[in-house]
Formats: sequence, C-alpha cells, structure tokens
Amino acid sequence: MSPHATAFLRNALLVLALGMALLLLVGVQPYAAGYGPFRRTLFDELLMRWKDPTWQHGALLPFIVGYLIWRRRNEVAPLPVSSSRRGVVLIGFALLLYFAGFRANNFYCGYLAIMTLLAGASLWLQGVPRSRHLLFAWLMLGFLWPLPFLEESIGYQMRLMMVKTTGFVLNAAGVDSLVSGTALQSMPNLELGRKAGDLFSVGIAAPCSGMRSLFALLVVGALFSYFRQRSLGRRLALFSTILPIAILANMTRILVLIFAAMIFGQDWAIGDAEKEVSAFHELTGILVFLVALLLLQAASWLLNRLCDGLGFKRARVITRQVVSSAP
Repeated sequence: MSPHATAFLRNALLVLALGMALLLLVGVQPYAAGYGPFRRTLFDELLMRWKDPTWQHGALLPFIVGYLIWRRRNEVAPLPVSSSRRGVVLIGFALLLYFAGFRANNFYCGYLAIMTLLAGASLWLQGVPRSRHLLFAWLMLGFLWPLPFLEESIGYQMRLMMVKTTGFVLNAAGVDSLVSGTALQSMPNLELGRKAGDLFSVGIAAPCSGMRSLFALLVVGALFSYFRQRSLGRRLALFSTILPIAILANMTRILVLIFAAMIFGQDWAIGDAEKEVSAFHELTGILVFLVALLLLQAASWLLNRLCDGLGFKRARVITRQVVSSAP
C-alpha cells in the first residue's frame, strides 16, 4: 500500500472514531438532569429546548454550518493537510470538561466540551491552515446551543427598558402614556371621560421584551455581516449593531400595536381576556425581522460610505504628497 493510501486510510479511521465518540457523547450517554428527575442526553436537551420559540432557530444551525463549510470547499481543498498537536491537547481538555459537567450535572459544560472537541478534532486532523478557513462555521455552531439562563438574567431588564423607551417615544410624539412596571397604558383624560388604559393598555410580557427575537437576530446579523462585509473589522462593527437594532425593531412592533389599538380597538390589535393574543398581534412578529433587516442594510451602507470615504480621502492625500514631492 502506498504512503498516500496509508495516510488516507489512517485519517478515515480517525474521523470514524471521532464521529462515533461524538455520537456517544451527544446522543447516547445520559449527561445531566437539570431540574428534572433523571439524566438526559445532550441531544434530548437540545430537542426539548428547540421546542421553545426562543431557541428553535438552533435546529437550523447544523444545516447553516454545513452550507458554510461546503461554500469554502474550493478554498480549503488546495491547502495542505497537516496535524497540530494543539488539537490533541484540546481534545483532552474537552473530555475533562465533559466529565466535569457530568459530575456537576451541568449541561453548559457539555455544550462547551463538544465545541472544544470539534475544534481540537479539526486542528488534529486538518491542521491550522484548513481550520482557520473554517473558523466562522465553527463560531456559528455556537448559536446551536440554548442558553436559557440568559432569559432569566437579562429578560426582565429588557422588559423594563422596552417599556421606558417606548413610553418616552410616545410622550415625545404627543401621546400621553403611563408606565406602570412592565405595562404601558394611555393616560386618563377627564375632559373626554377616559380612564387610564381606555385608549390602549399593553403589558410587555417576556416574549415582547425582545429576548425571543434577539437570539435569532444574532444569527441573522452574524450571517449578514459575514456576507455583506469583507474585512474582519467591518464585520465586527456591523455585528455590534445587532443589539440596538433588535431593540429598535421590537419597539417598532410595540408602537404599531399601540397605534393599531388606538385606531381599531384593543381587542382587534392586541387581544382580550378570552383570546390571549389577536391574529394581528401574531403577524406583527414578522415586522421585527423586516425592520431589523432594513436597519442592518442601512447600517452596512453607512459603514461602507464612512470607511470607503475615509479610504478615498487618505489615498487622495497620499497621492498629493507623492506628486508634490516628485522632481
């Protein structure tokens, strides 16, 4: 057998062994119980969390990552296949982290262990040059894992911020509103015989705080930044706008609901006691993503204008200096 065939067979066996190990660690081995009565595998935990609308975008990530890897196949193929010892170190660390999470009954350690294991396997089997070209795909895979503790830690604060900012905008626009906790109501009007909340009354529940759309918009924003910008600096700058854009997009939805309630009535726009939410309320969820995409496009255009404009001016100054210094 030729050395090339021997190396190919060796790599194929290693890939098969790592694939079987990954299947065992994710889909077979009961890992943690969380607050449940028995341990579940990491895959069972993913399936359970993906039923929650906040995290259901994670089910699409394996297909997105697969496309990103396939898209760079022509760039990766000419690169030499090598092996990095750092990959073996990462694999060992990943297994220790996996065991620590198992003992601590903590799913998050398991998530991090699998991500570390994949990074180590890529470095060990493909080498640094090839792994560098697949770095973005690996980073995108991080959005696959649900992090419900973020909902609990910052969800309420986002609800308060959303109520206060929306109330400020309404009052600035001449629509008198009253903020009460996480609820927003129209002010009473004694002359017209209106009580507080007669014109509109919106309770900013957890789904309306922006948390549900924020994580999905992070995925959309990362992909948008990657494909619309070419340099790392511009991609990071555009991606950093996701949080304020998500807040603005969600505030736009709340404002649309409020103005619709003022025009067509509370029951039609938002819902009533018997019907939790109206059909119009559900449809406005699409508005969040439409507004976010428009704002992302505007931010990308503005970033290009600023960066290209500065680059043009810098090039013009250098040209003038060269011309003036010429004999």
